[in-house]
Amino acid sequence: MKHKHAARFTASTAMLVGLVCASLTGCGTSQQAAPSTHVHTTPATTSNPKPAFTGPTAQPVTVMAVGGSVAHGWDDKTGGGYLARAFQTLSDEGPVSFAFVNKSIEGDGPTQMAPKYPGFLSAVRPRVVVISWGMLDDIANKTPIPAFQKAIQEEIQLALQAHADVIVVTPPPTGASYGHDIASEANLIHIEVSIAKSFHSQHVYVFDLFAQMKQYIASHHQSIDQYSADAWHPNTLGHELAGELLASDLATQFVKSEKSSAASSQ
Repeated sequence: MKHKHAARFTASTAMLVGLVCASLTGCGTSQQAAPSTHVHTTPATTSNPKPAFTGPTAQPVTVMAVGGSVAHGWDDKTGGGYLARAFQTLSDEGPVSFAFVNKSIEGDGPTQMAPKYPGFLSAVRPRVVVISWGMLDDIANKTPIPAFQKAIQEEIQLALQAHADVIVVTPPPTGASYGHDIASEANLIHIEVSIAKSFHSQHVYVFDLFAQMKQYIASHHQSIDQYSADAWHPNTLGHELAGELLASDLATQFVKSEKSSAASSQ
């Protein structure tokens, strides 16, 4: 988040966030081991039941992602961020190979991305557009809700006009999600998801990673602290967990893979 990163929370603030987090239902306080390579939680069910890809493609499918610093992979020391991790896992599992292009920009929100976005669509020509905003920049900048709504609406609309499938992914939770930004972030996430669902399009997919990861942390009696680099960003472990959860969702609902076939037969 550009200049905001230089003013990250001090140790005392981090401790305060941890105390607030510990007092909230479902946040957990015990420090557990790292997540296994196969996480188990309730899938973030998309409102679109039809997989976009049902078999191998002649060429890798180009995926373009837009978002802020978290989507860009800030503080992931090994994997390029949760989005890159998810599509790499999806490619490794097959049957579809994805070429992931990350156009996320640290410090940007949807309104800052708006003038750049059409050019990115024209240059990359993606078959899939992933929209995953962290929301915290917009909260800090006090972005007017109508401007936020307009930018999200246009991102989805322009992607559909470019004949791309759209995946809206809510962000991984961070310390702020349990503390001072809990209500504001939840509100923006609700607005974003509502806009995406309002298209009623078989080419728009919505995955609520935010709620899914919070459920995982609560069910394992863990703390958000072990997945956070600071109050605004996941650490490597947080990106890893978010990427695994998202990859599992995509493999069962966006791509018709062996995993989705097995799930449907149960």
